[in-house]
Amino acid sequence: MKLITAALLAALLTGCGSSDTASYLIDGADLSLTLVRNQTYAWSEDRELELVTTHKPDCMRRNPLKPAADAGFKLEVFRALEGGYILKQGNNWYVTESGKCQLQQFKTPPVEPGDLLGAFVIKDQRLQFVAAPRPPAAAPEVQGTPAIAAPAAR
Repeated sequence: MKLITAALLAALLTGCGSSDTASYLIDGADLSLTLVRNQTYAWSEDRELELVTTHKPDCMRRNPLKPAADAGFKLEVFRALEGGYILKQGNNWYVTESGKCQLQQFKTPPVEPGDLLGAFVIKDQRLQFVAAPRPPAAAPEVQGTPAIAAPAAR
């Protein structure tokens, strides 16, 4: 009887976890950032996080991030100079370099993280990458064209 109970408990516990992923494709699947969220047990509040940096055919590396809860989760992605990407997860800041697929955590936040590309967020109960809104394009300036004045009120 104890053996049956132990087997049922083991089967129950193995089916409790969940996992999901979302990707930011930089240059198709050959150059991308993928966030993997794992929940080992249904009652776990925090999820384990891993960032997979892919730069085919040179490298593909899975690096751990700090665990985080679902409530208010956001991992912002910024474009830094020279193939680097800066990530902000709460008070944690990371930099990943796409050439070697490496990840390092900053000891202090960067002064200027770069251009915001978007964020990994929980939307409709799923992990998704949501691109940052692009600023509206400025109207082209035409040289030599005089400004048109509004007609005078009568």
